[in-house]
Formats: sequence, structure tokens, C-alpha cells
Amino acid sequence: MAGPLAGVRVLDFTHALAGPFGTMILTDLGAEVINVERVEARDETRGNLPFINSRSTYRFSVERGKKNIQVDLKDPRGVEAVLRLAERCDVVTENFSPGTMDHLGIGYEVMAQRNPRIIFASCSGFGQWGPYAQRGALDVIAQAMSGFMSITGEADGRPMRAGASIGDTLGGTYMAMGVISALYEREKSGLGQRIDVSMVESVIYNMENAIIRTSVGDAPTRIGPRHPLLTPFQGFETADGWMVICGVRDWEAFCLLVGLPELAHDERFVNGRIRHQHHAVLEPVLMEALKKRTTKEWLELLADVSLVAPIFTVPEMMEDPHIRARGVIVTLPVPGPQEGVYVKVPNSPVRMSRTAPVVDKPGPFVGQHTRRVLQELAGLSREEVAALEAAGVVRAREG
Repeated sequence: MAGPLAGVRVLDFTHALAGPFGTMILTDLGAEVINVERVEARDETRGNLPFINSRSTYRFSVERGKKNIQVDLKDPRGVEAVLRLAERCDVVTENFSPGTMDHLGIGYEVMAQRNPRIIFASCSGFGQWGPYAQRGALDVIAQAMSGFMSITGEADGRPMRAGASIGDTLGGTYMAMGVISALYEREKSGLGQRIDVSMVESVIYNMENAIIRTSVGDAPTRIGPRHPLLTPFQGFETADGWMVICGVRDWEAFCLLVGLPELAHDERFVNGRIRHQHHAVLEPVLMEALKKRTTKEWLELLADVSLVAPIFTVPEMMEDPHIRARGVIVTLPVPGPQEGVYVKVPNSPVRMSRTAPVVDKPGPFVGQHTRRVLQELAGLSREEVAALEAAGVVRAREG
């Protein structure tokens, strides 16, 4: 089956993580994504450790299924080549500093003149305009300036970033959402448009409860692993690991099951609101009681009175029977000097009954599709591509 975005072609100038994550979403959903790489790039310089089969894993996952061409965007001949490609594409994506694409001669206005239906999506730290537009930004800056880090961590500890790069991935996700929305709107208007996504604003968008609480005078602060409004609602250590308890449906039964019958009718814990007011008293008592059984034992024992789950390590999550049954983790080959090398990556979380996303192709080599794309889409002859190669304007890997 073809994915729901089959037939959509994306000319992708993104790099690092935020932009490539967004175009990975489009690729998983069936779009043809052509990543434009700088002409001097090499596979061994594409990212951070670890490496496998001479390939960096840093970008391999987010580049799965994409095509890759190498073009010198500082050479007018390279600029003309990508403008000709843009005429045959539906979407352009980029995450350079604001103004870079205009400086290169391939900004939205230029591309829209060549292709009025083009959708031009930019993902940057602070957006394309505003006092901070020209500031550089990485994931941790988005987490910091959104307020996210101020409410993450122990109450008496340091502000903490999330363990995953949510500043990058949320920015990329909303870029992809903007592209899909603009494609839908284009079906009615026949016109493309520009999309401006900020990483900082993307994290702020997910801070909805913290923001509305602040607006009514109840600004949240760091409170560790517990919930700001409910108790018990947090992680607890068990005899062999960790688990989460997400509220209690039957307090009396819960107290009996955890071996604390004396708490069942304690006036400090009779309902959720009062329990939350006395969390500092209740939390250490529960912490000590829950260390007496294994995680599996507690999950079975408390299932009818509370919503509970194990806190998995990443290896444990990957081996969980539900995760395995739904194909949440997929295996991709890693082309390189050695045969039969594979890695595991997350599958798309979007499940559809007819046009399901398919994650089954590895990330490309740098320049792997240069000749084919320039000939088939830009309309250049074999001789013209060869001349550009000889001049160093483009670089191709394939023979």
C-alpha cells in the first residue's frame, strides 16, 4: 500500500534534528523527500556517535526512506538546478537561520515565482521574525525559554531538560502538521503558502496547563515526579524496579492491598483533594510500602483499584509483548562495507486502515540520488549533470 502522502514531493534543505524529524514524518506517510546536502558533505561527518557499518546513527533514523543529492548552493548553477527541482515539487522545507534561503537566492518569493503552488516550510528556533529571530537555538534552548525546564526536576534541585530532544522533535512535528494542512488548503485555493514554525513556540504549545494556571495566579514550579494536581500520581520504587500509580479509584481497597489499612480512614487522605494537600506525609509512607513487592506483583494486585504501569528502560520497552505485537519497533538494513547489518528504529505511530505509513527503507548515502534526481526531475541531460560534477557544483555517489 502507498502511504497517504504518496505523490507529494518535498525538496528538503533541513539539517541537524528538528527539520529532518519533520520531513521523516512526511516520508513515513508516503511523501517523496529529496534532501539537498552541501556538496562537500561526507557520510562519516553526518552526525555523532555511535557509528554502525561506517554510518552515523545520529541522522540515519530520521533520514530513512529519503533521497539525497549534493549541490553547491553558493554556485549560481547549483541554485538554478534546485530552482528547476522546485518547479516539480509540492513542498520546500528548511531550518537555516532566518534569511539564509533568501541570501542563497532560493527563498520563498523566488520559488513561488517559479511555482505558485509551492508550500515553503521553515522551522527555526524563534521564528522568521521578532526580536530574537536571528538568535541561534538548539533543543535545550527551546526547552529552557519555553518554561518547560522550570517545571521539570526535583523541587529542591536544578531545572532539568527532558531525556528526549522534545524542542527539536516538537518543532519538526508541527512543521509537518503545517505542511499537511497547507496541502489540504491548496486543494481548495490552488495556491501554496509560507509556513513559519518556531521550536520555542512548539514547546510552549505543549505547556497549556502551566500557562493557564499561571494566568490565574497559580504559576507551577518544579515538584519532582509527582502530578501537580493529583495524589498519588507519580513513580514509585518497587522491589525490582519502578512503576507509576496514576490516581486511585477505591482508596480503602488500595490501602488494604498495599498493606496500610490505617490510612484508609485517615482524615488527611479521605479524598483526592485532601490527599494532595498532604502529599508530603503520604508519599514517603507509600514509597516504603511499595518496595516490598516486585513491579509485576503490584501491577497485578492494583489493577482493579488504580491505573498502574511499569517504568520501562528503553530495552525493556522494546521487548514488551504489546510493543512487539503492534510492530512499534522496526528493523532497517544499514548499507555499507559489511553485509547484513541492521538497526532498530521507531515505526510511525499513525495507523490507517487503507493507506498506512510504511517504514521499510534505510537512510541514503550522501549524494546517492544526485544524478537520477537532476536528470529525471530537473530535466538536465546526462552530459549537463556530468559537466556540473566535473565543475564541483554537484557531487554524486552512484555510478
